[in-house]
Amino acid sequence: MFHPVIKLKIYNEDLVYGPGLITLLEYLRQTGSMKEACAAMGMSYSKGWKIMNRAEKELGYELLLRRHGGNRGGKCELTENGESLTARYRKMEQRVNEQTQLAFKEYFPEYTEKGR
Repeated sequence: MFHPVIKLKIYNEDLVYGPGLITLLEYLRQTGSMKEACAAMGMSYSKGWKIMNRAEKELGYELLLRRHGGNRGGKCELTENGESLTARYRKMEQRVNEQTQLAFKEYFPEYTEKGR
């Protein structure tokens, strides 16, 4: 069945954040490790940090609390701002998708279940 897919991306001049950063934050919440989060996404470790650092710079606040390695290894935790950004993005994404589905049914009824 046909269906629209929307990828919500937030720009300033350039991309600030979108599904990649939000997914990375969610994996970081689960794993506590940038290395493990990047591996789960099939992304290089350096790319993960590049995405994170760019977003933090553009947003003007930290998304992660970083505890550097050593004998026991490092750890990352989401800040309150990181948690808030993730939750608000997912809520907005859900609303945008719901509205997109309604618009799709209105403008392309021949591709929906009822239209066939």
